[in-house]
Amino acid sequence: MSNVCIVTDSTVQFTNPKFRGHERVYVIPFGFQARTQPGGESRPSSGQVQHLIPPSPKEFIRFYAQLSCEYDTIFVITLSSLLNPTTRFALSASVQYSKHATINVIDSQTTGIGLGLLVQAAADAASAGVPPVEIERRMRASIPRIYMLLCIPELTYLAHSGYINYSQALVGEMMGMLPIFAIEEGRLTPMEKARTQRHLFDSFLEFINEFDNPAYIALVRGASHNTIRTRSVRQYVQETFPDTPFSEHAIVPHLAALFGPQSIGLVVMEKLDQRCL
Repeated sequence: MSNVCIVTDSTVQFTNPKFRGHERVYVIPFGFQARTQPGGESRPSSGQVQHLIPPSPKEFIRFYAQLSCEYDTIFVITLSSLLNPTTRFALSASVQYSKHATINVIDSQTTGIGLGLLVQAAADAASAGVPPVEIERRMRASIPRIYMLLCIPELTYLAHSGYINYSQALVGEMMGMLPIFAIEEGRLTPMEKARTQRHLFDSFLEFINEFDNPAYIALVRGASHNTIRTRSVRQYVQETFPDTPFSEHAIVPHLAALFGPQSIGLVVMEKLDQRCL
C-alpha cells in the first residue's frame, strides 16, 4: 500500500481543521512583501499592503526531500495557476527532484475554501487506503465541480497582480463598486456589479439557487462583514438545503493579500458523480 501525503499552499482554507487525514497534509508557506502604488507611494487608505511571494522551486525541492523520508507518494495541490505561478514552480521542482518519492502536481483551478475541500477529500481518501491513481482521478473529477464567487471591492489588489488596469481599479474603488467575479477554469471572470451589500447577497442567493443538491456550501467573510450581514445566506441554505453542510469563515491573511481583506466569497461544491470514480 502506498504511503501518501498532500502538499498545499497557504491560501488554503479548511472547513474543519481536524478533518480525517489532516496529519498527512503539509502547507508550504507564501512570503509577504510590502505592496506600493505606481510611483512608490504607499496606499493611504489601508497603510502598508502585503503582496504574496510564492514558494520557489528550491523551496518545493526541500519540501519534497524532507517528505520523501516518510512518504513514497506526494500530491501537490495548489491554487489556480492562473492566479499565481505556484503550480508552475511546483511542477518545475518535481522535474528537478531525483529522490524515490513520486510527485503528482495538480492545479486546483481554485483557492481558499475550494482548495481546502479538495485537499480534505484527498487526505480522507489517502487515510482510507485509496490507491494514488484513484486519488488523482477523484481530484480531477472534483475540480470542475467546485464553484466560487468573489466580491472584490478593493480592485487595486487585482491591479497590482496584473488582472486589471490600475487607473480603472482606482476609479472603481472611489465609486464604491462591489464587483462580483467567478473563478471559472481557474480564471477570474467578471460577472456583475452589485450596487449595495443587499444586492450582493441577493446575487449570492441566486447563484446558490442554480444548484439542485450541493455537497457543501461555504461563505467567506471579509474583514468588515459580520455574521449579522451574512445571516440571509445562512438561513436560505438551511431552509433550501437542510441536508447540505454549510459553514462561515473569516478570510485568511494570504487570501486577503491576494484579493483584499474586504473580499467576500461564496463556494459551492457539487456532489461527485459515482460514475466518475
